[in-house]
Amino acid sequence: MSVPCLQADLALRYELLGRLRVTRGGVDLTPEQPKLTKLLALLLIRAGKTVPGEKLVAELWEQGPPRCAFASLRVYVSQLRKILNGPIGTSPITTTSPGYILDVSGATTDFQEFEVLYTRGRERYGAADFLHASELLRRASSLCRGPILEGIQGSLDIESFAAVHEEKRLNCTELSIDSTLALGCHHEVIEDLKGLLVRHPLREPFYRQLMVALYRAGRQGTRWGRTAAPAG
Repeated sequence: MSVPCLQADLALRYELLGRLRVTRGGVDLTPEQPKLTKLLALLLIRAGKTVPGEKLVAELWEQGPPRCAFASLRVYVSQLRKILNGPIGTSPITTTSPGYILDVSGATTDFQEFEVLYTRGRERYGAADFLHASELLRRASSLCRGPILEGIQGSLDIESFAAVHEEKRLNCTELSIDSTLALGCHHEVIEDLKGLLVRHPLREPFYRQLMVALYRAGRQGTRWGRTAAPAG
């Protein structure tokens, strides 16, 4: 095995677009303790930046930290380091004077991959290259496994991160469907749109897209609160 391949096999992979997951070489390293999972999520959403210890304490103990909170935080960081440390003992977590930094430069992350694909997809859509736009946006959407950081509760930072990326995910889905419609493949999106409207009944673009798809397929859309009308 070549050195680059070995390094790729040993690289950490972080996934936030769903339930938090961290792997190395296909081996699941995701912490089982809720506090460790939350700590990892808090460091990941600010990857490459210092997260103050006071901030982490406030987020980890949202009902009020105990007296030993900072000592407990150091223990949690130590446990997380043991999970994430590389085979030669290198750690992606660095201690700074006000807090901690998680370095993901040598890792892969689903949310960074999503950003690249989403951005390229929007560019291709803007250039009327709907075939490549559809492919890129579908690949971006496929990275989303469920609600962002599902199961991690009681953190304003995590809730804010999740809300921003959920909106991006929905925008990506809308643009992907618009690309598919622009290619004349309206039959392919009808059932998907019906499912999306069940999950997101207030999302107006999905209604518009379903009406367009139904109209082009020669079908009525009155069940969904609209009557299909001609659209470009």
